[in-house]
Amino acid sequence: MTEINFNDVSFRYTTKRDVAAVHELDFTIESGEFVGITGPSDAGKTTLARLIPGYIPHFYDGQMAGTVQVGGIDVRESSMRELSDQVGFLFENPFNQLTGASMTVLEEVAFGLEQMGVEREKIFGRVDEALETVGIADLIRRKPQELSGGQSQRVAIASILALEPDVLVLDEPTSQLDPHGTEEVFQVLANMDRKEYTMVIISHDLERLVPHLDRLMVVDGGSVALDDTPQNVLSSDDEVINQLNVPESIEIGKYLRDKGLVSPEKHLPLSVADTVEELSPHVRRSGRPEPSTTNGGVDRDVGPASNPATDVEDPLIKFENVDYYYNNEIQALQDISIEMAEGCVCVIGQNGAGKTTFVKHLNGLLKPTNGTVYVNGIDTQDNSIAQLSRHVGLSFQNPDDQIFHDTVEKEIRFGPKNLGYPEERIDELVDRQLERFELEDVRDEDPYNHGLATRKHIAVASVLAMDTPVVVLDEPTGGQDKPGNELLGDVIDDLVSEGKLVITITHDIPFARDHADRVIALCNAEVLIDGSPREVFNEGSTLAETMVEPPKVTQIGKQLDLPRTLLTNDELFKYVDTSAD
Repeated sequence: MTEINFNDVSFRYTTKRDVAAVHELDFTIESGEFVGITGPSDAGKTTLARLIPGYIPHFYDGQMAGTVQVGGIDVRESSMRELSDQVGFLFENPFNQLTGASMTVLEEVAFGLEQMGVEREKIFGRVDEALETVGIADLIRRKPQELSGGQSQRVAIASILALEPDVLVLDEPTSQLDPHGTEEVFQVLANMDRKEYTMVIISHDLERLVPHLDRLMVVDGGSVALDDTPQNVLSSDDEVINQLNVPESIEIGKYLRDKGLVSPEKHLPLSVADTVEELSPHVRRSGRPEPSTTNGGVDRDVGPASNPATDVEDPLIKFENVDYYYNNEIQALQDISIEMAEGCVCVIGQNGAGKTTFVKHLNGLLKPTNGTVYVNGIDTQDNSIAQLSRHVGLSFQNPDDQIFHDTVEKEIRFGPKNLGYPEERIDELVDRQLERFELEDVRDEDPYNHGLATRKHIAVASVLAMDTPVVVLDEPTGGQDKPGNELLGDVIDDLVSEGKLVITITHDIPFARDHADRVIALCNAEVLIDGSPREVFNEGSTLAETMVEPPKVTQIGKQLDLPRTLLTNDELFKYVDTSAD
């Protein structure tokens, strides 16, 4: 039985002596509890997590006060090796978890067990069980370097589960997983024997996390601002709630209570089924409200007049019967024929569907095995990455694969400088992105002194400073809080209004719903659906083939048998009868 105790804990990193990352943390996590930790970006969540396995103070330099005990052992007085027998820790960035030296997924997941001296026969059994648990048993012989971000994240989780620790501390364990994979992982964790595991999960994805939790803690400014059941925390009027990605079911429940339709004493709904049950007595199913717009200002009732894949005027991007194979064995794209000219195009689909492979063809990082890719009329086969970089700017899924300068300003300046822009124009472009991403105050700081969410903003800013007609963003909202998501959404809307083509790979379905003009769903290397958000999310059963669910409000509207495919809560509320009985 492993209890976690924080007693008046504060910590200040050496690189940020003037600001305490966490201060006066004082709480207990009971054995067998499933605790979620959330809060704004850079609030201290990851620092809190690092304290449990002893990474602080044994690895990260700084000043620590107070005590952290795991199973009665003071982390200061125990080595990280000793603590690793009790605590399994998953890093925020899964690529930091993998060894980089393993030739197969089997070797990667077995690595920790080998270091612990586990018998060979037991290693194979534990590896098989862990891979089966996270749904990637079929990848056991694959090379880790060839996996998608989401697949790599599952491998990282499996490597922790295989160690069978008493405590699991997972920092954003689903940030790169598709929605189905996210639900699977949370369900697996929730179903573990509570008598054996104490689980602490840091996540911004409250939509899927909170239904499984015993308790939700909100960290803000380095302290615990709220700590209670998920319903009680999310019903709070504390200001910090406005910075969280509050589930749509919670927002609908609050609306019904504010209108006096449901007793405020009743717990807020956490699932689609509970929300439908609450709404059903109060919904008018006749009539059809006027079309509305979402954040991007585009009427989502208006879909393409014809096939969007092939009937585009003056396309900036054109794929003609494109196939791509990794090592001449694994087909990642199959007969893709598609055209794109303007607006925001969101590419969705399950992990391993071919999304990242698709966008890497846009700037020449990959060349088609068969078929042709044209960028602004240029055949990518005949041009280098450097030549194509004048037409396409690509921000990677993992910002740490992109950032290499020692200040934020130098990082943003590198792209336009490398393209040979005049110094005056470079200054304008850099200042514009610093302002756009609210980075003016940190322009002279090292990007790696900031959290993942900020590093993602820096990486995107460095791409936008190149001022290319096509901008490609790979999972830009992963690990972002609500303000971070809104900032990225506003940036994308601005780019579209400037006439740029913005192609965004995302598992964030609400983000695609709010900002896409067009959604392309990939499944098993092929285009499954291509249309406006309302058209694509209306195809729930077809969409399920690619392990993607429509927005929760869309599912709720379908179950209520409403006459229109809903995209927002505001559209749903037009069907709610708020008149007194």
